[in-house]
Amino acid sequence: MFSNTYIKITDFPKNREVQLFAWPIYSWEVYLSSHKGRELNLFEKTILELIRVTGDRELSSSQIAEWLSLEKEMVLYILTATMQPNGWLDKNFKITEEGRKILDSETEPEMTTALVFQCALTGQWFPRIAYESSEIKPENDTGKLTFKLDRATDKRVRAYRAKKQIHEVNRPNAAELNELLSKDKEARWIANNISDERYHMPIKAEKMILSDKEAKQSYLLLWADMSSGFKFDFIDPFALSNKAPWMNELFDQARSVNDKLEQFSARSFNTEEKELSYSETIELMKETARFEVLTKHPNAERYEGLIEPLFELMNGKEKLNREKFADYSLNRFLINGCGSVLEFVCKATINTYPLVRLDVLPENRLPNFKQKRELEWLLKKVEKFSKSQIDSILSVQPGKIYQTAIGRNSSLRSLLATIFISMRDYPHHPFEFITRDGLLFENVYELSHDRDEASHGNSTKFTNEQALHYIDVVDKFLENILVD
Repeated sequence: MFSNTYIKITDFPKNREVQLFAWPIYSWEVYLSSHKGRELNLFEKTILELIRVTGDRELSSSQIAEWLSLEKEMVLYILTATMQPNGWLDKNFKITEEGRKILDSETEPEMTTALVFQCALTGQWFPRIAYESSEIKPENDTGKLTFKLDRATDKRVRAYRAKKQIHEVNRPNAAELNELLSKDKEARWIANNISDERYHMPIKAEKMILSDKEAKQSYLLLWADMSSGFKFDFIDPFALSNKAPWMNELFDQARSVNDKLEQFSARSFNTEEKELSYSETIELMKETARFEVLTKHPNAERYEGLIEPLFELMNGKEKLNREKFADYSLNRFLINGCGSVLEFVCKATINTYPLVRLDVLPENRLPNFKQKRELEWLLKKVEKFSKSQIDSILSVQPGKIYQTAIGRNSSLRSLLATIFISMRDYPHHPFEFITRDGLLFENVYELSHDRDEASHGNSTKFTNEQALHYIDVVDKFLENILVD
């Protein structure tokens, strides 16, 4: 046997239409050099250093502003809204022990232990770093691999164990480690920027060093969603996003070198044509999906790639209408899918109707309250939004709007804000319909917030009614945006 060790990184998704895989991997222990604690920005660090070196002398916000050539309001904001709440300054603006520690931590690196994984079927490296993982024992480790993963319901789950048969272990070189670190940091940056809440701590490490330990053979537990009815969609085992396209690509490579995995994949979906391969089944169902989506949304092909996520929402709606009880995992998946469809359309719209002048956006060096004040002025100039709608539009970190305008990954709310600001440049913008429909406007923003929780939170139990409501919101949105 390749190994009798099974590890997992994330909890089991409770959606019934999920296939569990035990994937053979070689795991390597690595060390990362990272900074301790929260990283200070330039203004915070400068002000803290100034207060520390003055010792017992009393400094007013006016004096600090004068010495550093900053505006008094900005200094006062940093002191009262950031430094005091974080415990770095006391009520008299004297540096605390916590303040001294965070200053010192800027130059005191620490080593973090983590794992990187090499696929034992293909030799490919997983483009993520595991900072936490746990070992889990199967209840049955024979040909029928079974795990008890849900203590609350006493549910047992069968796993397909992919057999290692070709690739041998390779010790990663420095270039491969640097590439893995770069990909992991980028994925974490994106995860933090699709929402306005921080769910994943950014990794500040600049280098990764391989330990002297040899590779360990293990099975990594992976979950693939089957709700589309015709293929496996792998759920991100590192919980940085909802799905893992990179794992789908690795899975396709693994099928090409493992006949048993290919046969299992083809058998997993009910088709009348039993001789079809897994790839042929996918192509057949894609054509079916195209027909069903275009029957409801004839112009959906205006947006390349929109057919498949819409087909998933249509299938999900049918399932929810048949269900008597809530399937919380499916509901979360569908609400996330609703947000993804709107994101998809928004990104395509920004590509066609970009913000003509980036210099109208406030500079990132300004404090948030000043950036929001300037953004509010820009939205008022559009002359299409009420005060409450402007407040909803600005429920996003101001700096993300600039990132969105230049094409970086961003949240649904930053996409919408960028679109609304750019309306001033286009007399007949395709999103004008949402400015005239107050209820749809409100529903879209409610979806944007619930989508954050559905993607990253782990406590909210969304009902079938909520999922159906948001699918209807997407339908109404598309009826307007896809109109002839």
